[in-house]
Amino acid sequence: MRRSISTLLVAFAAVAVALAPTAASGAPRPAHRHPDTDTTFAVGRVSLTVVDTTRPTDANNSYPGAPDRTIPVMVLYPAKGTPDGTVTDNASPSRSHGPYPLFEFSHGFTANGPAYEQALLAQIAAHGYVVAAPTFPLSSGGAPGGPRLVDYVNQPADVSFVITQMLRTSQAAGPLHEMIDQNEIGVGGHSLGAITTFGLTANECCIDRRVDAAIPISGLELPFGASAWTYPKLPRLYIHGDQDGTVPYAGSTDAFAKAPTPKYLLTLLGAPHTPFFGAWKTPIIDTAVAFLDRYLKHDHRALDRMTAAGNVGGVATLQAAPH
Repeated sequence: MRRSISTLLVAFAAVAVALAPTAASGAPRPAHRHPDTDTTFAVGRVSLTVVDTTRPTDANNSYPGAPDRTIPVMVLYPAKGTPDGTVTDNASPSRSHGPYPLFEFSHGFTANGPAYEQALLAQIAAHGYVVAAPTFPLSSGGAPGGPRLVDYVNQPADVSFVITQMLRTSQAAGPLHEMIDQNEIGVGGHSLGAITTFGLTANECCIDRRVDAAIPISGLELPFGASAWTYPKLPRLYIHGDQDGTVPYAGSTDAFAKAPTPKYLLTLLGAPHTPFFGAWKTPIIDTAVAFLDRYLKHDHRALDRMTAAGNVGGVATLQAAPH
């Protein structure tokens, strides 16, 4: 365990923070309507801070620690206006096609939630999703005492807490009132955020049964104490560059082999660890949106869109096992 974490710590240290030059309940769920997958939206942005008073933040070098875990969250959502690719702070929410599925995204080591806005998250929000992008207490670039990789073991619980707070926010007065479909929740993450997603969806330490779909990007299994990997049935889309020099491509292929169906593996041909640019960007976005449309909006037509988006000559291939 120490060897694997130390090896990744050295590798992560070589990854630029910039993503690109441009850039618990298992109860049965009630029937409800789903947003139109053919509609795109303008995108609004609000910033929240949620505080989990039940868990501490560990001491970290010069930082003495804290009795709670304070988590800033960037939230993107469908807004009124023209869908022109821009993101507007505090824009008026578009409720006419909602409520919308919730998609939580976990950042990589030394990054933060907002770093992924233009790389991926604004495009997902524009297709009819409320997106929550937390910045974790100790693994971000601005962490007190410096970024601490091993705090990933606490991050699945952070994600579960963020999901709970997002659902509560949707039930309260405010800009997100009644914007979130309480029964359709997806999660994803890149790098250390994908490792967080692995823990939340596949390790007995941390599984959140509210999650309906997962998109780990450039991830692999790392230990969560002595807890076992169980991979309960859950739709999963693994995304990984086959030339990743930081987290081995085998991290996703091995997990794909273990996972039950439905499962998908988007291989980005020649892509490095941080692949959200160039020819790879469009297949990532379009495949991810189609996957979420299939499993959070229950649009069966989306499988054809996944196939088209994920198979691009010389750029990407999609291995699909929907049944």
